[in-house]
Amino acid sequence: MIKKGDYIMELGGMSGWLYRISEVISRMAYVNILWILFTILGLGLFGFMPATVALFAVIRKWIMGEKEIPIFSTFWNNYRKEFIKSNLLGAILLIIGYILYIDLTFVPTGGFFTALRIGLLVITLFFVIILLYIFPLYAHFEWKIRLYLKNSLLLGLSHPHYTLMMIVGIVALYYICLKFPGIIPFFSISILAYILMWPAYLVIKKIEDLQASDEEENVENASVQNK
Repeated sequence: MIKKGDYIMELGGMSGWLYRISEVISRMAYVNILWILFTILGLGLFGFMPATVALFAVIRKWIMGEKEIPIFSTFWNNYRKEFIKSNLLGAILLIIGYILYIDLTFVPTGGFFTALRIGLLVITLFFVIILLYIFPLYAHFEWKIRLYLKNSLLLGLSHPHYTLMMIVGIVALYYICLKFPGIIPFFSISILAYILMWPAYLVIKKIEDLQASDEEENVENASVQNK
């Protein structure tokens, strides 16, 4: 019996390349459809956050090199496990976003209010940065909700080039969807998740590697002192 990995290795040149491309396309379409179905399953309002968290959990594993994971069970397990917690996080984000929207809409311009609006715009920028990083962090770490909010902002501000990479990717995806609206039901959300998860994972891995290096150095220093 020929295993899948052996079969791919036998496909050389253009055939192997086309097979890998078609596999990636089918996976992205499948997980995008799962996101839509499970969002609807939660009546939209309550399904959006757990479905998004589950989507990022699957994308994260792919980025980490785990290509052969069972997609449906991984998605469903994360959806079910994070249903309540992710909705609590979603409620907090919704409230913050609504307050900022109301403030920016109704605060007048001119005089003292100009300085106030500038302050609100800065806070809104911080909120956008949090939105860029919070799902990748949620997929990677088991934290309390406040830590996701805090560390999303810190990572985004301390790694502006990765944050800019995310924004450029989102803008590019937006124009591609405008040009080819037929891809929206099949690829829009899954590609968006990949655009956010990949740079965020690079940042996370960079920090984890640095922490691991510091821990090894501390252990070595301690062993030298003991001698």
